[in-house]
Amino acid sequence: MLKIQTIIPRLLGLVCILFYTPTVFAFQKNASAKGVEISLETSKKRTSFNARNPIRYRISFKNNFTNDQEGTLLYKVNTKDGETILTNSLDVKVNAKKKIEAIFEVPLDQEGEYILLANIELTDHAEAISSAFSYSGPPRKPNDRKKIPNPYDQNWSRANVGNEEVSTKESLVPETDKAIAEEEPEAETEEEGEMVVQLKPYNRDGIYYDGKNIKYSVTITNKYKIKQEGSFKIIVKTDDGRAVGEKEVKISLNRKSVKKFTVTMPEITNAGVYDFQAALNVTTYDDTTRHSFGYRINEIKTPYHRPPDFDEFWQITKDELAKIDPQYKVTLDEGRSTYFHTVYKVEIISLGNIPFYGWLSVPKPKGKYPVLVGFGGYKIELNPLYFDDFISFTINVRGIDRKVKEQINPMNREQLLVNIEDKSEYIYRGIYMDCIRAVEFVHAQGEKFGMDLKRVVAFGGSQGASLALVTAAMMPSKINTVVANNPIFFDWIRSVEIGKAQKELSFPVKDMLDFEAKNPNVNMENMIQTLQYFEVQNFVPNVVCSVLYAVSLLDNFAPASTALAAFNKMPVETVQNSELYVFPNLGHEVPRSHDAFVSTWFLEKVVHARKR
Repeated sequence: MLKIQTIIPRLLGLVCILFYTPTVFAFQKNASAKGVEISLETSKKRTSFNARNPIRYRISFKNNFTNDQEGTLLYKVNTKDGETILTNSLDVKVNAKKKIEAIFEVPLDQEGEYILLANIELTDHAEAISSAFSYSGPPRKPNDRKKIPNPYDQNWSRANVGNEEVSTKESLVPETDKAIAEEEPEAETEEEGEMVVQLKPYNRDGIYYDGKNIKYSVTITNKYKIKQEGSFKIIVKTDDGRAVGEKEVKISLNRKSVKKFTVTMPEITNAGVYDFQAALNVTTYDDTTRHSFGYRINEIKTPYHRPPDFDEFWQITKDELAKIDPQYKVTLDEGRSTYFHTVYKVEIISLGNIPFYGWLSVPKPKGKYPVLVGFGGYKIELNPLYFDDFISFTINVRGIDRKVKEQINPMNREQLLVNIEDKSEYIYRGIYMDCIRAVEFVHAQGEKFGMDLKRVVAFGGSQGASLALVTAAMMPSKINTVVANNPIFFDWIRSVEIGKAQKELSFPVKDMLDFEAKNPNVNMENMIQTLQYFEVQNFVPNVVCSVLYAVSLLDNFAPASTALAAFNKMPVETVQNSELYVFPNLGHEVPRSHDAFVSTWFLEKVVHARKR
């Protein structure tokens, strides 16, 4: 068994790894007509893979444009029958007149014949490519511990929003540290080059408390061979699109030069989260980027939209759950067990007699272990976790299993909209009860597996973070601490207002509006009336344990102001015992550096905690 101090690197996979690219509008001149040349092939010229030879693809990009090409490689893996079993997306950046090659692995180990369908969308180029391959057994050996992926390295990526299959997201990394330059680069003209704009908040976390002194440092680099003249403009708005003010700076940069200056935002008077666009408009370059900052976030207050029968509704729901026999079924899974861990599949009957399942992973050395109860992102399937100093129980709520999904969602609606017409039949009523039943299993069966029931953690990212908070609120005596990264679904009235103000509609607001258009008997008001019974902000006043809470200010999926307002609605003592981390330049994600805080949190709150 590893010593306690070795736990930090093992916990680095626990935090949500989500990638976000700010909205950028760039227009440059003299782009080459050759475009981008892309090649995709299996890395070792084989099309058959197995446990010893994982599925790896080599992709190369040759950028013939005179401007950088950025975008996404989105691929899915289909069976021969056309069923999609996996999706993945990778960030791509190829500098102007450069070439990169990279290898990526397809995380699949099920026997069968498949087709990989890749869609590449770059700044000025789009292309679709397909490739056939097969995978054959036997599966990985039980003691092949190093090859077992940590599912929390894969969960809660931006790709999971709106995708029901297992989704991951990472950056496409070249095989060499430097992009491969073309052997015979074309001669540059005076108009070829780029402008690089860097903005940094004076306060590192982008949070300010003096509305007259909100400052950013700006660095503009002119890589063109000609002088650039024009303006740099800051346009500040509230997160729901109301204009606040603007600042403009005249720009004159000599060829191959750098200009640094400080810009002070228009005075801010009201607590909240503010968006601003930074627009550079010079001789041969136009570029606009989106940024965000917070002002007096501890004072952000929003109204509750709590139905008058909220408490009664949930008491009736819990009473209904209590009448259903959970029929716990615990089955040893030798294929997923390792030399160091015993893994069980736990199947449970929940509200409406609907089953769900989870993976229980128990270290083999005897002892009392703290318990990590993990909840997955939106429609994400979780696998077992393997830690030396924790028992982990990862929960796959109703609808993750394909057969159950067909039973509860026969019309194949977007999950958020399943039975939204009726609060008593709405899918999240059952999902919340699945989470409660999972913790009930821990406290009912935990002793036999060596669980320390006085050290139980609920954690997750995105939807998983919200499920952890709701569970802690409904079972205050059963959960000792919560880790919540980028929680969602707090305040539906506010979320719809903010979503409609964005330049482009996105999930979930877009899906709600599309549903409204196709179902005249169900309008937005009807949907929100149902959703208010499930708003996370209505539960958080009952969270009495400490919470490690992370919010990213550029999060379109979960507006930061709604998450911060909900944090402020927790009891004063809870807030005092909790920690809040804010990331100003990220969307629906947290940085890798945040993993260290999560590791420390687990060490302090459960591993080193004295037994009561």
